[in-house]
Amino acid sequence: MHCLPIKYFGVDLSASLLDIQNEHEVLLLSAGDARMRQALSIALFLCLTFLPRVGRTQTTISQRPLDITVGNGLWGVFLPEYELGLDSVDGIALFDDGQFFGYQGDFKINRRFLHTRTNVEARAFYGFSESSKSNLVDSLSLEDFGEVPQSPFENGSASLASGLDHYGYDLGLRDTWKTRWGGLSAGCLFSYMVFDQDYEASFNNEQFLREELDSKFIGGKAVFGWDGFLHESPAFFDLALGFYQLRADYSGEMTRTGDRDESYRYTNPMTIDANFTLHHEVRKVRLSSTVGITHLGEMPLISRAGGEFATIEFEDGLLIKLMFEVLL
Repeated sequence: MHCLPIKYFGVDLSASLLDIQNEHEVLLLSAGDARMRQALSIALFLCLTFLPRVGRTQTTISQRPLDITVGNGLWGVFLPEYELGLDSVDGIALFDDGQFFGYQGDFKINRRFLHTRTNVEARAFYGFSESSKSNLVDSLSLEDFGEVPQSPFENGSASLASGLDHYGYDLGLRDTWKTRWGGLSAGCLFSYMVFDQDYEASFNNEQFLREELDSKFIGGKAVFGWDGFLHESPAFFDLALGFYQLRADYSGEMTRTGDRDESYRYTNPMTIDANFTLHHEVRKVRLSSTVGITHLGEMPLISRAGGEFATIEFEDGLLIKLMFEVLL
């Protein structure tokens, strides 16, 4: 800052005026800093005062710290096809389309920390299904079981019984933000699930072959969700992307001779889950219904191509479910 020379009765007053102006600017800056500190203090006070209240609105459909849900429902699985043996005209003697329909049970726990956006969620599930197929054939021949030649069956009824057990669990954390469109959430889960497939082949009611195909998925899921109200009923939509390491184990045994064959393979599939849940209350009992679909990027199948008895190949699969749940 520059000041022109000012003299009064021979005395230079410019330095004094400059000092007064500098002191005034310092006072103004100090006052500005004080106002800024006051504003920051007020903002911090408001944040500390109202943040817990905002944190309580982590979901638009429930303010309970703990939800326990038990569900039962119908379950459908569409897996790769299974083929076994040849008839007299080199057609497939026994065939399973890989479509299973049965029962599934769910158990869920959702622990909310109401003063934060975070909740812990866990889910365990189990489903099973069985099917049987029969075919009248004039002969049934198998490719060699390993290095052991198998003699064909002549004139009779061939049957194939198959079963599927599916179970596993998910465990992880999710954060939820309340917005004008409802609660939006994101999180990550550790995931483990198993598919146990069993096949038993018989000829004239005598079992001659038993095969098992076990698929173990270990990995994680990235989950994204929305919760809000549809027609005044609480609703929840959930989308999950799964990334797994899959180990597929095959074992087969000729029950007449005791000959066995085993193999395994690894792969890294991806899954996509979509679930929609609608909550309602009947006589003060909280109920919900869920429709879900899961796409499996890779599922193992037993292949008999190339002259070998059995090898493991991969195709995609699909799961659908309709669950009816009770919130305890």
